[in-house]
Amino acid sequence: MTNIINIFRNKSKFSKSVFYKTKDILEENGYQVSYTFNENADLNLVIGGDGTFLKAVHDSNFTDIPFIGINTGHLGFYQEIEVDEIEEFVNAYKEGDFHLEELTVLQSNVNKKRMDSLNEVVVKSNRNQIVRLKVFIDGTFVENFSGDGLIIATPHGSTAYNLSCGGSILHQSLQGFIMTPIAPIYSNLNNALISPVVLPQDATIEILASKRDNYHTVFIFDGKEYTTKDYKITIRVSNRKVKKLILDKNHYWTNIKNKIL
Repeated sequence: MTNIINIFRNKSKFSKSVFYKTKDILEENGYQVSYTFNENADLNLVIGGDGTFLKAVHDSNFTDIPFIGINTGHLGFYQEIEVDEIEEFVNAYKEGDFHLEELTVLQSNVNKKRMDSLNEVVVKSNRNQIVRLKVFIDGTFVENFSGDGLIIATPHGSTAYNLSCGGSILHQSLQGFIMTPIAPIYSNLNNALISPVVLPQDATIEILASKRDNYHTVFIFDGKEYTTKDYKITIRVSNRKVKKLILDKNHYWTNIKNKIL
């Protein structure tokens, strides 16, 4: 144990004030705060909302150091600690009163480049046009998709964009992922799946954009857009995991109840 805690935060004035409050409490309890990512730290503490949490995971290159968040954003599905619970959190952390949860990471390969995602991968147009996609699962051709796009989400990402598009909620303990269509066109000419498909952990999805659409098709990894001349993407569950500190065993269902319903 190094007693070093990395703190990530967004640029809001509220997050800044919470940062100084948190820093004071941590230092009073013998912890050393790092303003930048320190690979020798014991914990990554994220002050902000879900976007800040995702950015912290990417900025730290999906580190093995566990994460936990203080919610100063709107939804804050990843952020377990409320601002008035900071001292309670520090005391619980000192006493080891927590457990670790491993979050699924999606690994995508595009043009021999690897891209990892904690929430989801989205294939869609950047020009408000439909995209035509060939979809293969485990090497087997499944569908010619036409519509606004496809979302491939992890269990914890299933409550984000996936849910907004009618996808199912997958509990974080499930070993798998989900593919959800965005406004699919269904007709005699377009026999695309119109419902989400839940896939096992060892499945592989391959998506090819049609030549007529590849100039406006983009891949989006946790909200970050990526364009390429090679419009083929392969997506699977990564061997990587992101560790998250959990203080309340019922936190997941509390989140569902309070932040979604």
